[in-house]
Amino acid sequence: MRRLIVLLLFFYSSSIFSQAENEIQVYASPTTLPGWTIFELHNNYTFSGSQYLTDKNSAHWYNTSLEITHGFGKNFELGFYTFTGFAPNGGFTYLGNHIRPRVTVPEEWKWSFGASLSLEFGFIRLTDTSDYIWEGELRPIMDKTFGNWYFSFNLNLAFAVSGDDKGIEFSPQFKTVYTIQQKVGVGIEYYGNFGEFGNFLSGNLQEHLLGPMIDLYVHPMWEVNSGFLFGLTKNSNQRIFKLLIGRRVKSKKAK
Repeated sequence: MRRLIVLLLFFYSSSIFSQAENEIQVYASPTTLPGWTIFELHNNYTFSGSQYLTDKNSAHWYNTSLEITHGFGKNFELGFYTFTGFAPNGGFTYLGNHIRPRVTVPEEWKWSFGASLSLEFGFIRLTDTSDYIWEGELRPIMDKTFGNWYFSFNLNLAFAVSGDDKGIEFSPQFKTVYTIQQKVGVGIEYYGNFGEFGNFLSGNLQEHLLGPMIDLYVHPMWEVNSGFLFGLTKNSNQRIFKLLIGRRVKSKKAK
């Protein structure tokens, strides 16, 4: 009984950092070009949630998030998010907003790999009945291309500054893709949450998602990424489908 209570308390407290359902994406290091804007629609459906949930149907959310990113300088962009979703009962709900400035290492520095840093911050709620909290993430990004292979690491620090469970958690992400004839990219993506930074959780209390992904390079103005993620631990969401569709728009003044 005591062990069950501990598990339930953990699930409640750690869920403030469980944002993967809203936006599932491993970032590349380059920022948006000056004068360009990209509109991205993130669509994610959770077929099965944590095995510790007492109400299994409560995980069946369809999250749809709009991300708008504009390039303001050669190495700087600003992103804005609106989070929404359809609850398991079918009701549409507004979940919050984030803003995200990001800078990238200039090419003139001639690093052997790409690197950038983003700071995302805003307010969000997990469900249509929970309270809003102020939270965000600090996201160092490193990536590298070897021929047809591409690798990206996002070493995220997720934090909450309001609510009952303030703190910082380590939630790294990884992506590798093999490109076929510059038309299709196939690979895998990984999303993790180890728990509080400096005091990691053990075993099945951590969150780890892994699954096959596909990128379609149908047109330079369009971005398409889709895949299916599987939970590797009991506290992970067990099955999630993701679809990201993006459209780039060039301003008249952009070069």
